[in-house]
Amino acid sequence: MKKLTQISLTAILLLLLTGCNPASILNNEQLDPNLPKLNNVKAIPSNTSVAFEWQPMAKKGVTGFNIYRTRGNTYVNSSTKELTKVGSIHDRFASHYVDTGLSQNTSYTYTFTTVKNGFESAHGKVIDVKTLAPFDAVTFFQGFQKDRNSIKLIWRPHSDMRVKMYKVERSTNGGEWKWIDSVKQRMMSEYIDNGIIPGNLYNYRVIAVGFDGSFSKLSNVVAIKSR
Repeated sequence: MKKLTQISLTAILLLLLTGCNPASILNNEQLDPNLPKLNNVKAIPSNTSVAFEWQPMAKKGVTGFNIYRTRGNTYVNSSTKELTKVGSIHDRFASHYVDTGLSQNTSYTYTFTTVKNGFESAHGKVIDVKTLAPFDAVTFFQGFQKDRNSIKLIWRPHSDMRVKMYKVERSTNGGEWKWIDSVKQRMMSEYIDNGIIPGNLYNYRVIAVGFDGSFSKLSNVVAIKSR
């Protein structure tokens, strides 16, 4: 029982040290300068992810790959880039990888290594890539007070097929912006705020949200003094 308790405590300690982040629980291989480098990687950026492609290397005896990346916009222009391992592939036939959860309009630097039997090659070609900027804001955004407790907002449906929904944000009497609701369909282009108090100044803005978590530029602000 004592031994089992020690094992459990060790497992908990490891989770605390890694922050429960799977990317931080990666194999650490020893350097083998004789292993082939991965230098022919092509990168295709999206708004919040980057896809990579390369020629398979199974015939060269490679059994896997490691992926290294800088933090966004931090070391991209530095001659001494700080790279952190963010992923591992344990398949010799692999030739694709997608790094997700990135920030929009942000520069990153990547490099790959090859792996064989617990050993790792030197870093391959260094790749600088920038994720795509936010897409265009919604247009024709207007608002009207319909009765003493309701304001209706309308806008033109976004033309970008990547849009999944809209976030509606509100600021009351010049206060901080707060998310108040979401409109779930791209072609749905209205929202009615039924929590209005007469005498307050309400500012509204709408943000289009993509399927991958990307977002648009902010809409213009609609200001209405409730009566």
